[in-house]
Amino acid sequence: MQTNLRLLSVMSVMLVAPAVALDASAQGQGQGARPAIRFNQMDTNRDGVIQRREWKGSNASFIVHDWDGDGVLSREEVRTGARRPARQEEPNQFNDFEREYAFADWTESGFVKLDHNDDGRIGRDEWHFVRDGFMRADHDNDGYLSRVEFLGGTDDEDDDRDDTFWNLDYNNDGRVTREEWHGSRARFEALDGDRNGVLSRAEMGASAEAPPDLFTSIDVNRDGNITMNEWHWTHEAFDARDPNHDGRITRDELARTGGGATPAQSQVHKAGYDRGMADGRKAGAQDRTNRWGWDLEGRPEMANADAGYNTRMNARVEYQTGYRDGFRRGYREAYEGR
Repeated sequence: MQTNLRLLSVMSVMLVAPAVALDASAQGQGQGARPAIRFNQMDTNRDGVIQRREWKGSNASFIVHDWDGDGVLSREEVRTGARRPARQEEPNQFNDFEREYAFADWTESGFVKLDHNDDGRIGRDEWHFVRDGFMRADHDNDGYLSRVEFLGGTDDEDDDRDDTFWNLDYNNDGRVTREEWHGSRARFEALDGDRNGVLSRAEMGASAEAPPDLFTSIDVNRDGNITMNEWHWTHEAFDARDPNHDGRITRDELARTGGGATPAQSQVHKAGYDRGMADGRKAGAQDRTNRWGWDLEGRPEMANADAGYNTRMNARVEYQTGYRDGFRRGYREAYEGR
C-alpha cells in the first residue's frame, strides 16, 4: 500500500512539473517578447499604459506625448523609437521676435521640406523652430541634422525631441534633472557637457538664438526674395508681409512689416503688439507660478489674437499679427522670469 502511494506521488510530480515549467517558460517568453516602453519608470501598475495620474511632469508635457488626445499614453505613444505622425494642421503664425515654434513633422516628408538645397542635411540656419529640439536631434553635435538623425537616430538614444526645456523643468529652477528628464540615459549624458548631473538651458539649446539674419535664413535659394515654398508659417502671415501681393517678400518688405529687430511701425500692428505683450506676460507668469508647463501656442488668446481690437482700426489681420508677436514675446519673458 505504501509502495503504491509513493508511486502515485512520483507520477503526480512528473505530471505537474512539466506544466509548471511550461507556464514559467511561457511567462518568460511573454516578458522577453514584450518591448520596453517609453516612460517605463512611471508605469507603476505595469500595464503598458501611462495614466495621467502616473505621469511625472507638467500637464503641457503630457499633452505633447498624448498624440491622440485620449488622456492616456499607450500603443505607439509609448513604443520605444516611435515618432509622432505629422500633424495635419495649419502652421503657426510667423513670430517676428522669437521666430520659434514647436516642430513635430519628423518624417521623410518633413525632412524634404526643410532640405531646400538638397544637400541631405538640415543646418542650424535653416531651422526656424524651437532650438532645443534641434540640439537633441543632433546626436553627433556637428551643427547639422542628417537624414538618419532627423528620422530618429537609434532606438536606444531616445532624445525626447518634441518636448521643450520649459516643459521638462517642472520645478522652474532653470535646469532639468535626471528625474525630470524623459529621454534615455545615454542622451542625457551626451547633453550633459559639464558632467554635473543636470541639464542647463544652454546644454539643451533653450538659450540658443535664432539665426541673426532672418531674411537670409528664410531665403534659402539666395535670390533676394522669399516665396511661399520657402515660407514655413501661415499663408495669412505671408500675405501680411507681401503688401503688393506679388507672391514675393523682399528684404525691405520683411523689415517694414515686422521682420526686423523692431515691431512693424503701423499703428494697428503696434496696438495689437502692445496688447499681446501685456496679455502674454500675464499668461506666462500664470503658467510659471502654477507649474502648468509651457503652453504658448495652445492658449485661446493666440487662436483669436483679437483682444482689444475694434472695427474702427480696420486691418484686423495686421492687428492679429501684432498681437501674436507681442504675446509670444511677453509670454516667454514672463515664463522665463526675465
